[in-house]
Amino acid sequence: MNTKVPDYLSYPKQFTSYKWFKPLLTVLLTSVFTVIFASVFIALGGIIGATQGFNVMDMLGGGYNKLDAYSVHGAIISLGNVVAALPALMLANRIVNSRSFSSYSSSRGGFDFGLFFKLFVGALVCFGIPLTVTTLLTEEYTGNIRFTVFGLILCIILVPLQCCAEEYIFRGLAMQTFGSWIKIPVIPIILQTVLFALVHPYNILGVVGVAILGIGLGVCVYLTYGLEASCAGHIVNNLAAFLFSGFGFGAIQSDVSVASLIAGALCMALYICFIVFAKKKLGWFDKVRRDDAAEFNAKYAERQKAKAK
Repeated sequence: MNTKVPDYLSYPKQFTSYKWFKPLLTVLLTSVFTVIFASVFIALGGIIGATQGFNVMDMLGGGYNKLDAYSVHGAIISLGNVVAALPALMLANRIVNSRSFSSYSSSRGGFDFGLFFKLFVGALVCFGIPLTVTTLLTEEYTGNIRFTVFGLILCIILVPLQCCAEEYIFRGLAMQTFGSWIKIPVIPIILQTVLFALVHPYNILGVVGVAILGIGLGVCVYLTYGLEASCAGHIVNNLAAFLFSGFGFGAIQSDVSVASLIAGALCMALYICFIVFAKKKLGWFDKVRRDDAAEFNAKYAERQKAKAK
C-alpha cells in the first residue's frame, strides 16, 4: 500500500468517477435536502415550544440575540437545523455517487476516532482553558441560568453534531470542491472561509472572528489531511460559548467585543501550533488507514463492467 498520505484538498480527483461538475451537483442536492431536513427540525421544535407559548418566528428572525440553545425546543431549532446538513450531504453524495462519503472525512481512510480524541484533548488545552480564563475575567456573572435540565443534555449532544456538520460542509465539501478545481491550497482555504463567515450573522468584529476561525480550521485540515482536528477545535470552541452563556456568564450575541475577537484569534494560533507539533514531532497524521479511492474505484469498475454486459 502507498504510505504517502494523499493531498486532502484535491482528493476527489483520485476517484475515477470524478467529473468537474459533480461537486456542484452534490452542493445543489445538499442545499435542497438541508432545507427539507432543517424544516423538520424547526417544525418539531416549534410544536414542542408552542406548548410554552413559544413563537418560532421570533427566534428565526432575531439572529444570535434571539438564539436559544438552552431549552429543548430552542436546541432542536437553533442547533438541529444546522445538524440537518450532515444527513443531507450523506444523501446527496449517495445519489451523485462519485466518491465514498468517508473521503470527506480524510484522505487517510475515513474518520479516525482515536486521533480525534487525542486532538480533542489538545483542543481543550488550546481553546477550553484560555476561553475559560477569559470568560471569568471579562464576563460578569448574571446568575441567570438559561438551561433547562433536558435542554442542557440536548445541547451537549447537538453542539458536537452541529460543529461536525459545519466542518463537513465548509472544510469538507466546499474546500474539496474548490481544491479539486484550483491547485493553489490557499485559495480553497480562503474561499470556504468567505462562505463560512457569510452564514454567521455577527457584527463586523464577529465576522472577522469567524473568518479567523475558518482560516485556522482550514489550515488544520490541510495540515492533517482530514477533519478530525477541525471538528475537535470547533466543538470545544462552541461548547465553551454555549455552556458559559447558558450558566449565566454573558450571552451569545450578534455584537462581538474586541476582547472576544483577540481571545479567539490567540486560541486559534495556539491550536495551530499544537497541530504543527503533532504533525512534525509526533507523526499523528502520517498513517494511511485505508485507500478509499482505490476501493471505490475497484467497485466502480466492476459496476461499469456489469453494465457493459
